[in-house]
Amino acid sequence: MSWRPSVFDGLRQHITPRLSASVILWRIEATVATPLAILLVATFGRWTAALTMGMLMGVFAAIFLAMLSEQAVLVAFRDWARDHRFVSRMYRPLVHPQSLLALLALILLLPLLVMLLGPFWRAVAFHSLALRKDVSYLISVLGSIPHSLLWTGIILGGLWEGLVWPLVKAIFSFEG
Repeated sequence: MSWRPSVFDGLRQHITPRLSASVILWRIEATVATPLAILLVATFGRWTAALTMGMLMGVFAAIFLAMLSEQAVLVAFRDWARDHRFVSRMYRPLVHPQSLLALLALILLLPLLVMLLGPFWRAVAFHSLALRKDVSYLISVLGSIPHSLLWTGIILGGLWEGLVWPLVKAIFSFEG
C-alpha cells in the first residue's frame, strides 16, 4: 500500500483542541471500560453491572457526540467519502437516502453500529453519516443500555460466572 500524503496532510490541518481532547477522553474510556465492567460484574453481578455500564457509556456517548459536533475533520471525511469513487457508491445513499431501499439500509445499519461500536466510534459514525443531532443523541445514548446488556451482561457476565469465577474457586479451594 502506498503512502498518500495528500490525504493525511489535508486531515492534519483539521485537528483542533476539542478533537484532541475527544481522542484523549476516548483513550481513557477505552482503557478503563473493560476493567471497570469486570469489577462491576464481580462485585454486583452481571445485570446490575450491565445497567451501570450502560448509564456510564450513555454519558460518554453524549459527551463524544457534543465534542465531535461540527468538527472540520469529519466534514472533510464526508467530502472525501462523497468524492471517492469506490466509497461513494456505498456512502452517498446512506447520507442522503433517496430511495426506500437506501432508507431501509440506513435503518438496518444503525442498530449494528450501536451494538458493535463503543461511544466514541458511534459518535464518529453518526457524525460521518450526517444524522440529525436529536436522532444521534437518542439512538447513541439510549443505545448504550442494550450495548452494555450484550457486552457486559451476557458476554462478560457469562465469562465471569461460567469460566473465571469457578476457576478462581477451584484454584483457591474456597466457597464464596
